[in-house]
Amino acid sequence: MESYNIIKGTIYLFMTTIGVVGNTLILLSFALIIQQEHQLAKSEIVLLHLAAANLIVYLTRTLPSVFYEYGWKNLFGDASCKVVSYVFRIFRGMAIGLTCLLSCFQCGIISRTSVSMAEKLIIQSYVNPVIVVLYLANMAVNADVVILTTKPYNATNFKYGYNPGFCLVMFPGRISFEAKGYVSFAFDLLFVILMAMASFYILLILQRHRKKMKAVRSEDQKEEHSPETQAAKTVVFLVSSYVSFYSIDNMMWLSQTIINELSVVVSDIRVFFTMCYGVAFPIILLIFNNKIKTIALKSLYKKREDYGSYKANVHENT
Repeated sequence: MESYNIIKGTIYLFMTTIGVVGNTLILLSFALIIQQEHQLAKSEIVLLHLAAANLIVYLTRTLPSVFYEYGWKNLFGDASCKVVSYVFRIFRGMAIGLTCLLSCFQCGIISRTSVSMAEKLIIQSYVNPVIVVLYLANMAVNADVVILTTKPYNATNFKYGYNPGFCLVMFPGRISFEAKGYVSFAFDLLFVILMAMASFYILLILQRHRKKMKAVRSEDQKEEHSPETQAAKTVVFLVSSYVSFYSIDNMMWLSQTIINELSVVVSDIRVFFTMCYGVAFPIILLIFNNKIKTIALKSLYKKREDYGSYKANVHENT
């Protein structure tokens, strides 16, 4: 089991490093956009919060798992376990809520025929309030985690709950355990259905644009590379990756709830697929979001130039 823990910890560390670096790069890119343009588009605001949510998920779930697998068994006390678990649940919920918001928002914005410009402006005006509502809803829905979470060595007769390793989430009985599992599954399923429907509609619109491009090639070729079209493609890939990775996580959560049996392997697989979306998110943005890609590459190139100049100056002075 010790070699298993080392292998698992190494995989977690590798994916956590990619996720933390990738999402931090996205956040820094948005910071540069704000510095240069003094504002963000509404879709960029959602992506900014989504990158922050992914980063916090890594810091509160996967990074503690890395420390735990490498032998730091008593990393948290009761109070810190409650805080870390609560923050993780909030931002895990924000990840699905923001992805759903992004897909629904882009669905309305990219629709050129059925939605007027005035209606698009109204849609945009609701983005910030919806984000606030999502934060408040996730804080309220996951408030029970503060009461139910404890440090591992405080657990006795642990039967109903979840075991991340570094902390335990213990339910008082089977009814509360199953109720939480079913409610969480239904909550996530609702968001998945909404974002899947929105993404399907976006795909239909993109397909229509592709057909139009054959008839009017010069005009629609520009349209194919427009910010709205690029953003729509980004949303489709984000939703696809979310549904792929988090659906497996949710199905395993549901199976644990039904079977009422704790499995270390199942928990490990859930952690792995939780990490996958945070890794895929910055990669998808860097591929399909031209603004983020340009700013990120420029930033990295500038740092490389600065480092080269610094080395040259040091060499001259010596």
